[in-house]
Amino acid sequence: MKGILVIGHGSRSQEADEVFFKIVDMLKNKTGSLVEGCYMEISKPSIPETIEKMYKEGIKDFTVLPYFLFPGIHIKEDIPEILKEVEEKYEDIKISMANPIGYNELLVDILLERVNGEKQCI
Repeated sequence: MKGILVIGHGSRSQEADEVFFKIVDMLKNKTGSLVEGCYMEISKPSIPETIEKMYKEGIKDFTVLPYFLFPGIHIKEDIPEILKEVEEKYEDIKISMANPIGYNELLVDILLERVNGEKQCI
């Protein structure tokens, strides 16, 4: 069985957690697949904890979806290292990683919406 593992950076902000898991839930509703969210650092649940949970639910084929804007050090090194350790623990799983959000013209529309929308005074 296949599953999608959405990985966020992690934050001490409760509001950030709420937004992240709202995105995860929306993805789950749109795909109908088993989708779980986790964090690379700071917040819980962790990547290994979430993979273990999904594995116990029968997931053996994972698509990792990084909820990151850019392919920085976390995408190029940190997350792959964590995933490699997990693969060594479970010999019968397959893990592949999608690209981060990166460049997409839709992001420009979102930014323009923010420029033209409500603003916070600082």
